[in-house]
Amino acid sequence: QLAFSVWLAFWASTCFSTPSAAQKGETAALSAKINDLSRAGKYDEALPLAQGQLQAVQKKYGPVHRDVAAAMNNLAQLYGEQGNDAEAEPLFKQAIAIMEKAVGVDSSEVAPELNNLAALYQRQERFADAEPLFKRALAIRERSLRSGHPDLGQSLNNMATLYEKLGRHGDSEPLFKRALA
Repeated sequence: QLAFSVWLAFWASTCFSTPSAAQKGETAALSAKINDLSRAGKYDEALPLAQGQLQAVQKKYGPVHRDVAAAMNNLAQLYGEQGNDAEAEPLFKQAIAIMEKAVGVDSSEVAPELNNLAALYQRQERFADAEPLFKRALAIRERSLRSGHPDLGQSLNNMATLYEKLGRHGDSEPLFKRALA
């Protein structure tokens, strides 16, 4: 059961942001293509598309819009998947700041960006930096989502995985159980 939870944590620790209702049609299709290329490991093809998408949404919506934050988050994900954390980290931080301004600091829409920056810190073994971000994402999701929502399960699992890496088995087990439920 613990092995499954650790696998689930790897799979669910990061998330691509989804386009808002404003980001339909071509932009949504481009996002799907970028995500497909990323899943296939075709970063050389996905990266210029993601960079272009970010420029396009910035031009269309200006600097403070949820779609700008989503495009920024997705570009940061690509950089992180390539091991380019120096490019990913500031983009994640900027995406969080934009999303907080666009939708509010306690919006569930901020949680994916928080999780992604925390996951980057966890990969870098910067556990003290990861923990408050995972905790914040979990708290936001506990307040805003129903108990069986998969995004809440993701946050529970992320927090449990961090505790497991820290050797805090007593703290991780109840969170893993809640995530699996």
